[in-house]
Amino acid sequence: MRQTAKSAVKPIISFRNVVKKFSSMVAVDNVSLDIEPGEFFALLGPSGCGKTTLLRMLAGFEVPSEGQILIDGQDMGETSPNRRPVNMVFQSYAVFPHMTVANNVGYGLKIDGLPKAEIEAQVQEALDLVQLGSLAGRMPDQLSGGQRQRVALARALVKKPKVLLLDEPLSALDAKLREAMRFELSQLQQKVGITFIMVTHDQDEALAIASRIAVMHKGGISQLGTPSDLYEFPASRFVADFVG
Repeated sequence: MRQTAKSAVKPIISFRNVVKKFSSMVAVDNVSLDIEPGEFFALLGPSGCGKTTLLRMLAGFEVPSEGQILIDGQDMGETSPNRRPVNMVFQSYAVFPHMTVANNVGYGLKIDGLPKAEIEAQVQEALDLVQLGSLAGRMPDQLSGGQRQRVALARALVKKPKVLLLDEPLSALDAKLREAMRFELSQLQQKVGITFIMVTHDQDEALAIASRIAVMHKGGISQLGTPSDLYEFPASRFVADFVG
């Protein structure tokens, strides 16, 4: 297997021998992985390969059966989801239907007790970032699927997390919109400069956006590398078939 050169940069995320069992089923099987600051990293694989479980453990929604997860050098074993320096954008976007765009984006800041003027300034900044600055007063049912996706992104980014987690972020969009949003996500990540970790089963999506990809199969990592590494030097028949 072709190895990529080891970096001297301190990883922002470290999975160390992480195992997750649901009764007798092993969903994640002894995964060790480092993700660097500022990467757009993809966990790619078919349904049931363990990629979403890995992301949920990083967010704190699932607890590892064995192993350690570190964020910025800190062991997250005792840290609840709301105290982790990560934010997650769900597949369904989970936008509140009864709140305006601005109130959706500012919800987390309001819960944190920030002053109203500060919330308004940060919400406007986040909406401008995702090109929705003029739609702050709209309701979610007045938005397209792509716009609702951007509201979810703005809501996650407004809290200024160290890492943004994206669970199949484009799967609910139609093919044409999905293509446009790939480009937008890539641009957005470069603009904000934080680490994005995306779970996807779509190899075109991963190859188009990610700087590095971990191909997962049966709870483990089959290969880790850049898109061109995976495409030109697949480590197994499974990776060759899956990456196409």
